[in-house]
Amino acid sequence: MGWPVALRELKDSLFEVYLAAGAPSLDEIAGDVAEDDRLPGAPSRDTVRRVISEPTFPAQQADVVAVATVLARRARRDEGELARQVGELWVRAGMAKGVGRPIGEFDDNLVLADLEVHPALETGDARTRFGVLPRYVPREHDTRLRTVVAAALAGTSGTAVLVGASATGKSRALWEAVRALPGDWRLWHPISPDRPDALLAGLSDVAPRTVVWMNEAQLYLGPEPSGERVARALRELLNDASRAPVLVLATLWPDHWKRLTARAEPDRPNQPDPRIDTRRLLQGHVIDVPDAFTRTDLAALTGAADADPRLTEAAERARDAQVTQYLAGTPFLMERYSRARGAARALIHAAMDARRLGAGPDIPVAWLEAAVPAYLTGTEFDALDDDWLEHALQYAAAGGNGIPGILSPVRTDTRNQRGRRPAATGSPAKRSSPASHYRLADHLEQYGRHHRSERIPPVDFWTSAAQHADQRDLVVLGNRARDRGLYRDAAQLHKLAAAQGDPKAARSLLDHFQHLDPTDHRPARWVADHLGLADSSAVAWLLDSLWVAGAKEQFAALAERAAAHVALDDPGGLAEMLDSLRVFGAKEQAATLAARAAGHAGLDDPSGVAALLKDLWKLGETEQVARLLARDPAAHAGLDNPSGVAALLNSLSELGETEQVARLLARDPAAHAGLDDPSGVAWLVRTLLDLGADQQAGALAARSPAARAGSDHRSGGSGALERPQEPGTPQQARPPARQDPAPPTGLDDPYALIELLWEVPAKEQIATPAARAADRVALDDPDAVTELLNTLQWIDAHEQAAALVARLPAAGMIDQFMEFGDNRSRFRFGREPDGSAAPPWTWDDLE
Repeated sequence: MGWPVALRELKDSLFEVYLAAGAPSLDEIAGDVAEDDRLPGAPSRDTVRRVISEPTFPAQQADVVAVATVLARRARRDEGELARQVGELWVRAGMAKGVGRPIGEFDDNLVLADLEVHPALETGDARTRFGVLPRYVPREHDTRLRTVVAAALAGTSGTAVLVGASATGKSRALWEAVRALPGDWRLWHPISPDRPDALLAGLSDVAPRTVVWMNEAQLYLGPEPSGERVARALRELLNDASRAPVLVLATLWPDHWKRLTARAEPDRPNQPDPRIDTRRLLQGHVIDVPDAFTRTDLAALTGAADADPRLTEAAERARDAQVTQYLAGTPFLMERYSRARGAARALIHAAMDARRLGAGPDIPVAWLEAAVPAYLTGTEFDALDDDWLEHALQYAAAGGNGIPGILSPVRTDTRNQRGRRPAATGSPAKRSSPASHYRLADHLEQYGRHHRSERIPPVDFWTSAAQHADQRDLVVLGNRARDRGLYRDAAQLHKLAAAQGDPKAARSLLDHFQHLDPTDHRPARWVADHLGLADSSAVAWLLDSLWVAGAKEQFAALAERAAAHVALDDPGGLAEMLDSLRVFGAKEQAATLAARAAGHAGLDDPSGVAALLKDLWKLGETEQVARLLARDPAAHAGLDNPSGVAALLNSLSELGETEQVARLLARDPAAHAGLDDPSGVAWLVRTLLDLGADQQAGALAARSPAARAGSDHRSGGSGALERPQEPGTPQQARPPARQDPAPPTGLDDPYALIELLWEVPAKEQIATPAARAADRVALDDPDAVTELLNTLQWIDAHEQAAALVARLPAAGMIDQFMEFGDNRSRFRFGREPDGSAAPPWTWDDLE
């Protein structure tokens, strides 16, 4: 891609006019320059070559202008205009600095403010004497991190993802590694207006020798669909040799790591992988950060403790060697939480629930205010006074020892904005109103995720979310409500999100009513009128749903609108749309979309382009196939997705496009293919062999030995469980319970409990482990929980199975819950948060 943008534009302009001039030789260009004494520069033959073909910045503006002028003459272009254009681009390229600020400008206060490193507790005058940040004690993970940074310093771009629990020192470790870089390296932490948009907007201006700082990387990679765009853009940056070296440094909690790197629906391998780029960005770069100091670490800490009283106190008082947590004020915050009562405690619980169920980090105080009363007992509710919110916020926001409180107000920067009148000087400022948003302390957020994981917030939490939650959070909140059986709240949240054009929300909204009342076409009509057209794959799904539901009028209206206006960036989604239109007989709309797609569809996704070529061919749109091929997809396709490249090579070969196949092979896809999908690599190896590219196939197989056998290491299985055998069956006769080689870690592990239940020699001895299974087993693996339920029922532990089933809705496993007994008919309209059956509701009940 090249940096800066102005340099890339300069090189593109010069190369374009070079081709228009008939691609003259270097000697010819140098000769033209030498013959004209009026030109501002006199570049040599070698300088002409560097100016035109090398990605480096030309040292002299005069040489650039001279080359542009003689090329413009040969191409019969306006030489004055081109000289002015390249001259301006040269100046802009020379003045570019890149995003971020030099690392040398960061002091400890800026590190706390801009990089989100936790402040350390205050002990006496330690901050004045020793600095805002205590002395750093390196640990094992720092050694691995320094290796990545050293490679970047030597010129190799790289990624490091520190994964650990809250307050384990992840961001501080990143800073300690980064501060060893030269001071002219730049550090960029994109956060405003929101993190994904900020990163995507500034990524083209990332210069070589830049650190991209992604603290809490789930805020960049988690949102859909922007998270995958962020991952793709970062991978392109890391693979762009013209911008090397760059460092991408990130932090994640273990739960977020698991969610972002999990393969969605492994039982449906042919479905699109919604997180493939995120997983490829992160996997292979994780560095685990432990919760506690080792004995060696503690010895090093003790050796440093005589200098800084904060380290002395942490060494003496930290429980279970959790030193970084103590320094970050975790004990102080937990004590404040344990002492909170009434509205203050309810406020904290509402904030915990908001974060664990999908709200962004900045929680609207209006949402909390409306939700809190529903968390109170009758006595606590009766005791509320008019100032309860102010008092509760004061308690929750109160810090101590230099540590922010449980809830921190989010300051909105309104400085230097047009239309805002600055406060008058000379008079005391009035007390500002409470902040509109608050942020929950990391450790309390993590505590809430674990200790409130099986609690469903009350009705007012969900109704106030519909009124006050950030629009970007509505889809996730609706999904979490649906997973807990709160169908009406989920439908309301999804309708609000769909009204903003979110296609996934529209899909979920229709799904609600397909199960509730498939004869009511009002939801389909509403969705067809309001659906955003940014996601062509979602539009294709919706077209299918409308047709299957019998909403033919709505299908026709959406098909007409989408064919003319759907976004064209996703060729795979466009192929799905064309297939839907073809299957359901919308020939005119299919022809309209085919013409738009052939001329303007994105070309960087090889699997999508392959699918689009096939669907255009199925439609008989040979002219549009030719238009798409004329845009040279072989030259533009990304090469890191091996299955996508294989698909495109096969499509081009089937169409007889031997020149396109040759051009794609000339780009050496074997050298660029990602290796995290062995089955995709194996497919590409086979395709290369079929096309006679034996050398490339051998090179790729050598890079990925697993591909030689065509093995697929992805977790498989449909999730359907075989019927358990009776207790007492020999061990080798039973199917293995676990799908991974790790041994059971404890009796909260469902697989460990399954194995234990099968080891019990007599049924009368089963009651105790079965009760343990029902009451305490972890509910974070739906397949394992389903298998455990099957086991409990097979061994006649029906009471314990029922107790386990009762826990499922709060854990987000409503689908498993509905399969038990008569729950599907009993809870046709969903559940209420208290576990009762929801009363009947219809489309008319939604706002």
